[in-house]
Amino acid sequence: MKRDTEKKLPTLPVDSGRILAYRERCQKPRHMEEIWSWFVLRRISIYVTLMLSRTPLTPNGISWISLLFFGLTGWFLLTGNPWGWLLAVLSYNLGYLCDCMDGELARIKGITSDRGVFLDTLIRALSIPVWSAAALMIPPAFGWGEWGLAAASWVYGIVLVSTLALLVPLSFNYIHVKRDENDPVSYMRTQSGVMEWIAFLTGMPGYFAMLPLVILADALTGMPVMAGFTAVFLLMLAAKTFLRLYLTTSKLN
Repeated sequence: MKRDTEKKLPTLPVDSGRILAYRERCQKPRHMEEIWSWFVLRRISIYVTLMLSRTPLTPNGISWISLLFFGLTGWFLLTGNPWGWLLAVLSYNLGYLCDCMDGELARIKGITSDRGVFLDTLIRALSIPVWSAAALMIPPAFGWGEWGLAAASWVYGIVLVSTLALLVPLSFNYIHVKRDENDPVSYMRTQSGVMEWIAFLTGMPGYFAMLPLVILADALTGMPVMAGFTAVFLLMLAAKTFLRLYLTTSKLN
């Protein structure tokens, strides 16, 4: 029985029967998880979730913490130095880890609410300001114009607030419509291992997973490796976005 359970859960060798039971109860099946969450974050999230289940912290509280970390991620990218970029990697992964844990904690405590769905939708929307921050750091690296951290932070703040201003009412409407997502690009991701890796390597989890090596190359060579990598990545992101737009609109009446 244990062997069969391990085949479909993101397990660790040290998992006890109790941990496996909680994984079965709280974690999603493989086809609903992308590569980074399945192979990295979900392996450890259940342990942190179980510790937090003994505290007064609610699932929505974890969601707010996730929002905070994702918001900080973009600001750390704007610092323009390797230590700031590494903090961005850390902040992103902490935000993503919290995004994994809020649902797990909700299942353990038996708490579900429209507010949780609302917050999860806002968390996904924060990819917009994070990508905006990544784009803002490119021109100074290539000498195309300089601005201080204060000015870049101001622009980032405007993008962040504007994103939330747009997504707050959209998220509210989404939880009342309660229609299942039907994203053709996400559906394509589940069709093969190759497509799943392409989706990972052209998405935000892949960007931050590769970033430590890019930061190291930037520091060792003294060349704008970070800015060049980010520019190429954003071009791939734009191509994937237009593909999503085309596939989605083609399925609408």
